[in-house]
Amino acid sequence: MTSVSPHRRGVRVPTLLFGLGLALGLALGITVPSNANAQGTPPRASARPAARSAPADPDVYLLPLVGRGDALKIGVPANVSRRGGYDNQPAFQKDSRALYFTSNRGDGQSDIYRHDFSTGLTAPLRATKPESEYSAMPTLDGKSVTVIRVEADSPQRLAQFPVDGSVPTVLFPAIKPVGYFAQADDSTWAMFVLGSPATLQLARTGAGREQTTGEVIARNVGRSLHRIPGTAHVSFVQKGGASWYVMRLDPASRRVDTLVALPKGSEDVAWVDSTTLVVGSGTQLMQWRRGTTEWKSLGDLAFANLANITRLAVSPNGQWLALVAEPQARTAMPSAAAATMPVDRIDAASVKRNIEILAADSMEGRMTGSRGQERAAIWLEQQYRAAGLTPAGDSGTFRQHIPLRIAQGPANAPGRTRPAPVASWPAWDSLPAAQRLRTSNVAAMIRGSDPVLRNEVVLVTAHYDHIGIREPIDGDSINNGADDDASGNVALIEMAKALMKGPRPKRTILFMSITGEEVGGFGTSWYIRHPLLPLENTVVDLNVEMIAHADSLAGGFGKAWLTGYERSTLGDLLADNGIPLVPDPRPGQNFFSRSDNVAFARIGIPAHSLSSYNLLTPYHSPKDEASIVNIEHMAQVITATTKAVRLLSDGPKPTWHPGGRPDAPAPRPPR
Repeated sequence: MTSVSPHRRGVRVPTLLFGLGLALGLALGITVPSNANAQGTPPRASARPAARSAPADPDVYLLPLVGRGDALKIGVPANVSRRGGYDNQPAFQKDSRALYFTSNRGDGQSDIYRHDFSTGLTAPLRATKPESEYSAMPTLDGKSVTVIRVEADSPQRLAQFPVDGSVPTVLFPAIKPVGYFAQADDSTWAMFVLGSPATLQLARTGAGREQTTGEVIARNVGRSLHRIPGTAHVSFVQKGGASWYVMRLDPASRRVDTLVALPKGSEDVAWVDSTTLVVGSGTQLMQWRRGTTEWKSLGDLAFANLANITRLAVSPNGQWLALVAEPQARTAMPSAAAATMPVDRIDAASVKRNIEILAADSMEGRMTGSRGQERAAIWLEQQYRAAGLTPAGDSGTFRQHIPLRIAQGPANAPGRTRPAPVASWPAWDSLPAAQRLRTSNVAAMIRGSDPVLRNEVVLVTAHYDHIGIREPIDGDSINNGADDDASGNVALIEMAKALMKGPRPKRTILFMSITGEEVGGFGTSWYIRHPLLPLENTVVDLNVEMIAHADSLAGGFGKAWLTGYERSTLGDLLADNGIPLVPDPRPGQNFFSRSDNVAFARIGIPAHSLSSYNLLTPYHSPKDEASIVNIEHMAQVITATTKAVRLLSDGPKPTWHPGGRPDAPAPRPPR
């Protein structure tokens, strides 16, 4: 690749320099003009050599980090840039609520973009023209974002953008061209300064102390500069010879120590904590701990169709790893079962009628164990029976009964009671009658037709409980839960009716309206301890959660997303067979771990939630009513979901990707 600064299009640098890093080119004796841009700015198409095919554009990925030390594990990478073009150089916001990265949207202009974990939205930190910015890093006090700024007709320098939107400043006007940097303490900065060779320089800020030149600490250094967490030390990469090394610099004493040799061909590292480094090596992620000399594999991301892992960053709370990689083409997973999927559109009038019933005031918000929830259970039972499904509950009924007790509410809600689990029916019998509650899952099935596959189970779930009656808002105290999750249960009913009209599925399909999701997942945990069909034969759980409104990040009207899409083969299997589901656009929210599917996932069943929740429509509010539901959107999503269930019943079984099965709770978003 030929990389050209957007304001110096006449300067051409050989592909080698930016494929392996500018300083590598210097180490090999290649002379680079001092005004070449070390940030790897994407070129215009005309700048690429005609004889070579362009490499894949890099994307930014986010992975959960679980555990510490020798128990450190990585999750599965989710693409957070998700667009064509150049995306690179991730860095976390100081509070771990957002990720900054450099993005070029195809016009030669590079800016810093901010991806918000709560909303899933990505927007420029501050759009600037004609200047371009790279390598964003929040300052230690969190008040500014430091960047490399390439000004019109000027070399690149270190600049700061205050987060309050005030005027940016250049930190060291005379030190240029700066390629990379790290902040050691409030006033000390380590900088990679381009030259022949590139140098590591120290400079200090402060009233009357701005420096016109930096102090050279090392020569022939790499681009990976980082403050070591919990210290005022800085790590850098020393190049030259057969091996490159991660070094530690104490800016106060100027002492430099060797930490570890890097894997061959690797240069980008990140600190998990003060003793643990991670590095990318091809498709591998590797870990080193202080006191050892070897790198230990954390996992190979080839399964995710990624290659050339580079720029790494770890969130300040230690829960996330961001990296840059080049997405690779993958082999599609078409299935002959796709040809048998029903194509009839779900009846929108039936959707409207059913959600108006299930989210009616008469259901009293469907609080677990309440009269209103029992009314909802009776209605669901009637719908499954009318659709012609086989009862799958206790003793040949549609109900799986679950014992509960009345417990006192939290300390901040005196006088309020809540349902609580009971270990067994004998324990329930021993309770005073006034403390007894009961609830139930509502379960129905379509028996499979294939002599072998009918013993396997496709589980389709949605919780039908909600949060009941609470403090009024604008005079309304009933939390109807139309979206959350009457919409999911209406989907189960409509899917069941549609599938009963077509050829019988090969695998058995178990539809289950689950109780107790809002109050601790009681219905799911009871089912796992007392399964109605064998768990070892259950090949997947598709959980439907909040599909009443369109989500622009999923593609808008009629589109939905899948939580934990990247964790298993399910998402790609559906997409390859024309079912329009996309990855969860807000992986930082951890929706995967916030519904009933996660309990099934933790016992090894590939399990995901399908949703179109957009964070904008009412949630846990009396305003979540049937009157505002987008019925046509719901009908289209249910149509697609019906096809998905047919494919799962007749086609390949989903499997976990390496690291996809959750063996520990995933991090919750910061609050």
